[in-house]
Amino acid sequence: MPQPDEFDPTHALDGWRAPAPAPLQELELRSLLKVGGAGLDEAKRARMKARGYELDDVEDIELREALPLPAVVIDAPKLDLPAAPAPADARLLRQWQPQAWTALARRVRGASAEVVQTLKGPIVENHAPQWLCGLWPPQRLDAPLLGRWPEMAILVSAETQFGAVHQLLAQLPAAALLWPAELDTDWGLLANLVLHHDANLRPAHIQALQELVESERRASFARVNDGYVRQGDVARRRA
Repeated sequence: MPQPDEFDPTHALDGWRAPAPAPLQELELRSLLKVGGAGLDEAKRARMKARGYELDDVEDIELREALPLPAVVIDAPKLDLPAAPAPADARLLRQWQPQAWTALARRVRGASAEVVQTLKGPIVENHAPQWLCGLWPPQRLDAPLLGRWPEMAILVSAETQFGAVHQLLAQLPAAALLWPAELDTDWGLLANLVLHHDANLRPAHIQALQELVESERRASFARVNDGYVRQGDVARRRA
């Protein structure tokens, strides 16, 4: 057991508190700022010399407004937005009107690609869908139904049926109205008209039109064979 008079170093600092720090002498840095052109007075000069500062050690600091930063121009990112759809032409009608031309359009071939030989070698050409179109002049009171023979037959390249019909406006007088109709017609006849009169058809387009002619021939035969029955000397539509 330790004796009471033995020294214990672990208790040497018991009850000791660090003295409060002496107050820092004010350097009066505000007085070093050159405000309104006023300099240091003699009393302040003397106090500074007493503390070991020379006037050469002090730089005049002038308060200024915040310096404007140079403008930074940032290019806005370019967004690839889809093009806005073209406004509908006022000459294209939703319903038939007197003095309006009638247009029919049928797609005969979808979008396709073709390898073409050129002087620089083979290249791939992309083709939009092909539409077989017919135009009929304004109907008369004495001929209210479309005639079998159109005023014009043409093959048009377009992504949509609306785009194909819209191109037909270029074939009409400037003030003519056009009604895109959903009517039946002799599509085989229209295809034959284009085959015989369009010298710029590509082989793929010729094949598509010929296939349409053949499919229409078979469909016509099916209507005659299956849709009618002989009764005596007449052919009557089946019930």
